Amino acid sequence: MSVRRSGRNRTRIDYAALNETHTIQEHNVHPHTQAFKEFHDASTLDDKVCVIENPLETFDDEKLRDLVYKTRLLKPILIRGANPNVSDTYNSNIQLSFEIPAYDMDQVTEKVGEDHKVPVMDVMTQNNSPFWNMAKWRDYYQQSREERDKVRNVISLEISETELGREIKIPKIVEDLDIVYKLFEDNSKLNFSQLLDESGIVPPKVQKYILMSIAGSYTDFHIDFAGTSVYYSPISGHKQFILFPPLKRNLEIYKKWCLSDDQNKTWLPSLIPTLKQSEIARLRQTRTPEAYLNNGFAIDIFPGDLLLLPSMWIHSVYTKENSIIIGGNYLNLLSLKTHLQAHQIEIATRVDEQFKFPNFVKFVWLIAYYLIKNNDYDEAIHEEIVSLLNFLKEQWTFVSKAGGKSFTRRDRLLVSKIKSAIPKEVIGDVPAFLEELKIKVDKTCDNSEEPTRKKLKVENSNT
Repeated sequence: MSVRRSGRNRTRIDYAALNETHTIQEHNVHPHTQAFKEFHDASTLDDKVCVIENPLETFDDEKLRDLVYKTRLLKPILIRGANPNVSDTYNSNIQLSFEIPAYDMDQVTEKVGEDHKVPVMDVMTQNNSPFWNMAKWRDYYQQSREERDKVRNVISLEISETELGREIKIPKIVEDLDIVYKLFEDNSKLNFSQLLDESGIVPPKVQKYILMSIAGSYTDFHIDFAGTSVYYSPISGHKQFILFPPLKRNLEIYKKWCLSDDQNKTWLPSLIPTLKQSEIARLRQTRTPEAYLNNGFAIDIFPGDLLLLPSMWIHSVYTKENSIIIGGNYLNLLSLKTHLQAHQIEIATRVDEQFKFPNFVKFVWLIAYYLIKNNDYDEAIHEEIVSLLNFLKEQWTFVSKAGGKSFTRRDRLLVSKIKSAIPKEVIGDVPAFLEELKIKVDKTCDNSEEPTRKKLKVENSNT
């Protein structure tokens, strides 16, 4: 049994920050927490989020799928009271296929295992603290606010291989959209999953995370790895998200902010100018998705809700009440273009490998192979597949031209990573494979668009 501290902790002052900025900063409070609380958007969520709340008719998997394809997964989807295991909020007209048990912290600890290692984040520094397991985390979580030494947060504990993970059934819509899941669940005559198994390629563990957050926890602005789409379903508590759409200007500001040494001093939204009506009109002319034409907004999620967050949206998260959430990440064909863009942003902002989607580049090649062999796409996602082809051609061109005098040590390391990521044992000869993919793309090309061969201009860039 863990020993709890007794007595009330004093407010801890960050004197280093005081010396630098002459501003008193509590150790237990992230410097952006107050700005988050003060963030306000006067407009409603109606045109920004698809909210399903108290439907008068049955809202089932088929209707959710129709909504996803209608919105092209460009706009957040929030379904209130979707989990029948959270009886206080459940709406019986919502009939979605998923299973997330409503366990408390003691039950979660039992189902995950007391000795299971837990990556615990220090909210103040946004860095992980070592030497935590579920038993230690449970004891910390159940302490009073006065007993805790710091505000800590758990946001990256994947539980697929635990008893709890085996009890969880992810939402059917996520299963249907997750293209990597399809690679390993393939039941066609191609025996694709068997081919991956024989090649020693295993599925990434990213579908089932448990997030356990103390009130006052804050996660600063970020894009989920590889711009994955995400599902969240709270079991308990109250979380609030601030979301910014992946407009080009927002992403450029985000990249500069990520590379700055002053992230803790600079509130990202303060750098993003308000969209003027003239800019919105111009963006509409360039076919910018309507869902992106806003100045950022907040969403609150509560026990029993199901939130589907689109690819590459920039977001931060604040915990208003102690919370337990089940969530997961997935790549999908509707968002291939943004997944690839997010990968480039990760390279530009020097994201460490441990915080990236596992073996992302390898899976991009495998997705292309799967599409060729299954013919599993149509003109509706043609632009995404063109982006995929361009990406793979750029990767191969970069590798093929390696070794010149202009190549730096970083370039050589990148070439080595790309080479090791190409699954030649599955796809075979790379130039022949790329030509086969190009032929497949050309066959589905919409006659109203310019010919694909003109689009496939390959540039030698650091991918």
